[in-house]
Parts: sequence; C-alpha cells; structure tokens
Amino acid sequence: MKKLLIAGALVLLAVLYIGYYEALEEGDIETILFIKKHLNFQVKFYNIHANDGEIRQVERLTAEERKWIIDYCRYRLGIETDLKAQDEVEVCRKK
Repeated sequence: MKKLLIAGALVLLAVLYIGYYEALEEGDIETILFIKKHLNFQVKFYNIHANDGEIRQVERLTAEERKWIIDYCRYRLGIETDLKAQDEVEVCRKK
C-alpha cells in the first residue's frame, strides 16, 4: 500500500511539474519535455512556432491559437502576456 501511495504521489508531482510539446525536427516529430514555471494540471502544450518558421501576426490569430501561445508563454517560459501586440508574440517565439 505504501508503494502505491508513493507511486501516486510521484505521478501527481510529474503532472504538476512537467509539460511537453511536439516539434517537427528534420522530418521527425520529437517530444520536447520541460519543467513548468507555474504549476497546473495541463501536460500537453502547443508551441505554435515549433513546427514552422512562419511569424504569426497577432491580428490574424484565432482565439484558440492565442490561448495556445498565452499558455505556452506562461507555463514554459514564465512570461505573463495578454498577446495584444506583435512584440509579445515575438518574445514568446524567440525563447
């Protein structure tokens, strides 16, 4: 019982502290693991800039893409942003 409790605690800590996103590297999809800057239960993130070199224009982002970038910036990079200006997209892209 003690081992099961310890295993459960380790899984919970991993979910709270570790996140990942998938990136296209040399034709293969690679999973990039990272330690979150803020704790939450979301594990899979989407780095909108990882799969292409295209610079996203803030006025052309959908609500879903905007949320992806805001979540990625906050939990991966520790940057709080509302994504109102193009330079905020660039800050999240360059890290």
